Amino acid sequence: MKQRLSLSLDERRARYLQRCADRRTSGNASAYLDDLLAREELREAVSSAADWYDRHPGYAKDAIAENEAALGETA
Repeated sequence: MKQRLSLSLDERRARYLQRCADRRTSGNASAYLDDLLAREELREAVSSAADWYDRHPGYAKDAIAENEAALGETA
């Protein structure tokens, strides 16, 4: 479901937005902004995951060891 929003941008930024949209989405500013936000959302999720792994340094090693042990039991 899409939601209609109204933006207030200064003239310079509005022109910049339209130029970006023209180059990347055939002039569709909504599609450009949607793509831009999707990329930002993905960047934020990856960064959050990386931060979590930094705070839990043994997690990946422990998970690999558990998987190897489980696979060893089924062989």
